[in-house]
Amino acid sequence: MSLVTYNQQQAIKAISVNNASKYDSIATEVEAIELSDLLGVALLQDVQDNPLTTHNTELLDGATFEDCNGNIIKQKGLRYVLAYFNYAKYIGESFVNDTFTGFVVKNREESDIISEGTVKRLQLENRKIAMREWELVKAYLNENTANFPLWLCDTTKQVFNPKFTFIRNTVN
Repeated sequence: MSLVTYNQQQAIKAISVNNASKYDSIATEVEAIELSDLLGVALLQDVQDNPLTTHNTELLDGATFEDCNGNIIKQKGLRYVLAYFNYAKYIGESFVNDTFTGFVVKNREESDIISEGTVKRLQLENRKIAMREWELVKAYLNENTANFPLWLCDTTKQVFNPKFTFIRNTVN
């Protein structure tokens, strides 16, 4: 079962009821690809297997935390992130139908299909929202590593490599 149910998706970023049948496969694919890359396989499987533990519930539904500067930050949770990833994937697949003759796009006189560029722009905008919120979730995980031992802490700080200049060889 997906971490974001259809009803939870509708509350965060609604998709058309006409395409509700596509939702489960979209949500499953997004979890397997996007969330696996972000969380790591071990933590993702732990959250999927134990969504009702206190720490995982806070991770999924959002929580407040104090950052390294003493600021109180609210992260909206992985469900919010997943809902926007789901919506981005849904945009690209909602108008494609699989029929016995192959993939088709239905067209009606009273409607026009949007351009591929518009589809890509909408997908990117929703992925950007997901990634912006993911950064807060990641900060939450980094500040609470004791509660999430399977999280591979990623602070994205680069290693300082000093450059030595003006060093002279004094050996004759």
